[in-house]
Amino acid sequence: MAALPGRIEIGLVLQGGGALGAYECGAVSALLELMDEAEAAGRPVALKAVTGVSIGAINAACVVGSTDRADARQRLDSLWSELLLDAPDFWPSQMQRDLSLFGLPGFYVPRTDVLRLAHWTSYYDTSQILDTLARHVDFAALNRSPTIFAVTAVDVESGELKRFCNHPLNGDEPTEIAAVHIKASGSLPPQFPWTVINGRSYWDGGLVDNTPLGGAIDAFSHGPDIQRVLVVMNLYPLRGRRPRNIPDVEDRLHELAFGNHLRQDRETTRLVNDLIETIEGLAALVPQEAMPPDLQARVDRARIFKVIHIVDIDVQDPNAAVKVARQDRSDDSSGLRDFSPPTVRRRREVGYRIARERLEPLFASHGVPVSPLAQRAS
Repeated sequence: MAALPGRIEIGLVLQGGGALGAYECGAVSALLELMDEAEAAGRPVALKAVTGVSIGAINAACVVGSTDRADARQRLDSLWSELLLDAPDFWPSQMQRDLSLFGLPGFYVPRTDVLRLAHWTSYYDTSQILDTLARHVDFAALNRSPTIFAVTAVDVESGELKRFCNHPLNGDEPTEIAAVHIKASGSLPPQFPWTVINGRSYWDGGLVDNTPLGGAIDAFSHGPDIQRVLVVMNLYPLRGRRPRNIPDVEDRLHELAFGNHLRQDRETTRLVNDLIETIEGLAALVPQEAMPPDLQARVDRARIFKVIHIVDIDVQDPNAAVKVARQDRSDDSSGLRDFSPPTVRRRREVGYRIARERLEPLFASHGVPVSPLAQRAS
């Protein structure tokens, strides 16, 4: 395919999913690596926006809260090297996976005020995450970055989804992003307490929308010479085994509730494209001089949504061509809470390899001479 004109703008969307965020760590590293290769080949490419929720918000903060792409990869690596729970090798694998139920250093610990049990609204204390974010995110760099950064949380009382963004975006006022905004985006009940910001209480934004596409789409520039690419990290498998116990049921419910919104959005995207093609067809029947300027502007605005290239990276896709040992392609039962070192290492590797596999053809189609993963591994 011939190289396309103009510059490439990338919008990156990071889902929430607890320990599954390790997949995003590897996949984002692959994306940033390919962007480096594009620039080395003289192809202008920009990370236009990064949106995230919950663990995706934490990963997003490491990416935008950095001085450059190499620093972003280093910050992600440092974060996920810290978010580990090492257990003795002789422990059964299920016990190793469930160790995080007793807390995760640097993230959350069980509450100790048992005398107030009747008034609890959460099981854990998450205040530690503020110090962890301060270590791994350069918030000064994040707030002055040209990359649009947006995370979401839901207002506990109003039920409205609130977007915290470092730049004005689609009518939203800019926010001076701090660790508390990232914490709010990851305040998943009933495990974690709500986070209070300016007198309002916020829970995890994934309760309403675990794949915040809107912020990334709104951030794209207009113009025919821009190639818009929306990269979406999908952490949850569509298929899963039948639950065998109550914890399995809870995990499967979480997968279905938090993972299926994106698949519904794909169908919506197809419907929108059909509608835009209809609009374009009707607009072509109207002579140019007869088209009211305001209507022409709305038609041009509609076309933007059609020309966005969406790349879904399903990090647990069993049909991915990338070869990974069968024992490494489990359905990640108990995956949301599995912070054991072997699992985190595996997920980072798998996320990296699948992202390279999905993104290499895209970058190659834009005239970037990438080094294919198969050649890199040989």
